[in-house]
Amino acid sequence: MFRQSCGYALAEQGLPTRDIQDYLGHRNIQNTVRYTAGNPARFQRITWIPQTQP
Repeated sequence: MFRQSCGYALAEQGLPTRDIQDYLGHRNIQNTVRYTAGNPARFQRITWIPQTQP
């Protein structure tokens, strides 16, 4: 439970997933993604820029 809470908290602070992976000592990024997935509200801060065709 501690790893999941820690991974989630670091992701909420905006730390890149690769940095969280190193911090948690995961060899496989899929393990880290499992711990950091969760809060869809995080994505509300993202501004999408529509791509225009040339």
